[in-house]
Amino acid sequence: MRWLYVLLLISVLATAPAAEALKFMSDDVVSINFPVEDDLFAGGDTVNVNAPVDSAVIAGGNVSIDAPIKGDLIVFGGEVDLNSDVGGKIVAAGGTINLRGDVARNVVMAGGQVRILSTSEIGRDAAVTGGNVYNAGKIAGTLWVNAGNFENNGTVGDLKFQQWEEDEAAEEKAEAFISTFSILMILGFLIVGLIILRLFPRSVSAVDREIRQSPPVKALLGLGLIVASMILIVISIFTVVGMPLGFLLLTLFVAALMLANLFVSFSLGRWIVSALNQTLGDYPAFILGYVVLSVLFLIPYAGSIIELISISLGFGAMVYAINESRR
Repeated sequence: MRWLYVLLLISVLATAPAAEALKFMSDDVVSINFPVEDDLFAGGDTVNVNAPVDSAVIAGGNVSIDAPIKGDLIVFGGEVDLNSDVGGKIVAAGGTINLRGDVARNVVMAGGQVRILSTSEIGRDAAVTGGNVYNAGKIAGTLWVNAGNFENNGTVGDLKFQQWEEDEAAEEKAEAFISTFSILMILGFLIVGLIILRLFPRSVSAVDREIRQSPPVKALLGLGLIVASMILIVISIFTVVGMPLGFLLLTLFVAALMLANLFVSFSLGRWIVSALNQTLGDYPAFILGYVVLSVLFLIPYAGSIIELISISLGFGAMVYAINESRR
């Protein structure tokens, strides 16, 4: 089942409508009280959608969708209430998820408790994993369920149910599922990348140029600089005088490593678009590259090597770009 959730998540992101303008909202409490005729990215302790939105990516402690979503909805939260209709697909993860509205296309949900209530109709398929899963809705296609407890009082085109087992083999299988934390991390870095692309487009383009010029050289340089930086940081931290500098370097070093893959994702997305002779904006190209790179990281054994190469390449390209900007 793990491949199913990954595949559906990729399909949601990769087929999302291209957008050159994004609306970002973040605060302790975020309320969408006016229509948003664009793609919305919102995050906060509490997020309430009270007006129609074209499509949305939302992360929060408590999330309530009380107005129609025209396109796709990706949502993560502690408690998620989907009370209104969605015209596209839904990908949701959280502690508790309640689906009350209609969904035109597919649904993927993962949580501690997931409920599809009687007021909900799903136009295609649904894949649900959770500790307790309850369905009272109407699902036109196939309902895949992997859960500890499952109750079905609704109607489905086809039902495929697998119950969680308590033995060690079942625990190993459970570890293979994409955890809620992992999904949140993936989404978080995606949003960070989009924000960086929006705020610093010239810097992203500068690093992209360096990545495209002699990638093997940049990757080898980046790997060498990473090793050298780690040695310098360790030496600094273990000396009383250099300890403040060591912690400062450590913070900057970790931040640079975390950003490296984002720059490589942008370059990879643009390369894929160019190879296919297609025209795509910077935001969709970045999302495409990010999704492809994230999937490559999941490959057993090879994924770790790919990730090391990606981090080294991005790190080396950033150093080159900084050096060029100083000149």
